[in-house]
Amino acid sequence: MATVAEQLNGNRIEWMLLGSAATALRGAAIVPGDIDIALLAADDVTRAATVLPTPDAPDGPELVESGVPSGWISTAVEPTLQFGHTGEQWTFGRWMIAGVKVELAHIDAPTVAALMIETRAPLVWHERETLNCHGQPIPTVPIEVQLATMIARQQDGRIDATIAAIDTTRLNVPLLRRAISDKQSEVPAMTIPESLERLLADAQTATD
Repeated sequence: MATVAEQLNGNRIEWMLLGSAATALRGAAIVPGDIDIALLAADDVTRAATVLPTPDAPDGPELVESGVPSGWISTAVEPTLQFGHTGEQWTFGRWMIAGVKVELAHIDAPTVAALMIETRAPLVWHERETLNCHGQPIPTVPIEVQLATMIARQQDGRIDATIAAIDTTRLNVPLLRRAISDKQSEVPAMTIPESLERLLADAQTATD
């Protein structure tokens, strides 16, 4: 993470850490499978390929899964992939750095521009939190927005691990409520787990 951050920060690329790596960086007892990073502009994915360890050519066959070849990595010849549909266009890059899969993406999704949701909506960039990894500043998706994503994905174990790791008194409760509400517009059947229900109820009591 620090290696990637040093290159992106040093080259003034606007970025934001997402997913399980962001949760783990806050001290949650989870092991990330990879590092997921959002970039503010599509061109930044191509720029990243000029500063990250990008090989000249691919190594081995490719099998396409969900629009991205499973063995595909960014190369000098093909630094990015573009895929998606009318409402959601991806510019995507993937690297292997010190044995860790690092995926960078810019997602252009005008239909969710007014929503406070992780990954695809520009509003979340205004709420980034800066964490630290081996002396490198890490712009990170706000934990309140991440919690809404976890609810939508029914990741109750990850929610519990996150709540156990953070200082819940410092949560931005209005932002958390907004993030949950906006995510519900995409996943109406979301069920808020009891641990978060209690946290929201305690916050409401404190403000009454």
